[in-house]
Amino acid sequence: MNAARAGGVTGVGIDAVEVARIRRLLERLPRAYERLFSAHERAYADGFADPFPRYAARFAAKEAVGKALGIGIIGFVWREIEVLSGGQPRVALHGNVAEVARRLGVTRVELSLSHTAGMAYAVAVAVGDTPGGAAPGGEGKGG
Repeated sequence: MNAARAGGVTGVGIDAVEVARIRRLLERLPRAYERLFSAHERAYADGFADPFPRYAARFAAKEAVGKALGIGIIGFVWREIEVLSGGQPRVALHGNVAEVARRLGVTRVELSLSHTAGMAYAVAVAVGDTPGGAAPGGEGKGG
């Protein structure tokens, strides 16, 4: 995170997922592609010979963002958290997730992704305008 742009940290989330788990899910339930990932995310991942590490990283990112916002991993519609690629990954929030972020004073979510052939990792930091870093209502929740 760039210190010059830093505001108050309102929450941090981290997640790790096995690439094989996401591969099995998507092969077993093809409708999950559209349920979990935006058209942009699908186009990005499908541009690689092996798209599954990229899908797994985006899945982990969505879980990490949910944790950073204190809504956990079941409190949102998966496509409402979108990972925009092309250089440093960026997060776009939509719908109810964007509303939660607005209520918390979150102005952006910083994201770091990494993956190997077997594992994908994501760390998300929700950043707001609050200089002290305290989210309204107390500490962020994660899990």
